[in-house]
Amino acid sequence: MATSKKVSILKPNLAAQALKFASGGSTNTTKGADEANTQKVAQKGLKQVSGLVPNGDVRLTANIREDLHLKLKIHAAEQRTTIGEVLEQLLAKHL
Repeated sequence: MATSKKVSILKPNLAAQALKFASGGSTNTTKGADEANTQKVAQKGLKQVSGLVPNGDVRLTANIREDLHLKLKIHAAEQRTTIGEVLEQLLAKHL
């Protein structure tokens, strides 16, 4: 009679990888690409966070109506600026 071997399968530790990613660590195993990205960030004066937010800025998420978003997008394009800049000007004016 043949004996069967018990096979154990290890689950990956996703919590540790997620924490490393969320804290700005790299899960990329290619060191060269990560180092090149760090150098680009340093040259542009950006802090290294998700989305590369410039120093002194914060990321803002807000829900607005679709029609207002379209108007905002069109206005920013007509002014040849960004939605963020338009919002900063409006907030500075009204706060």
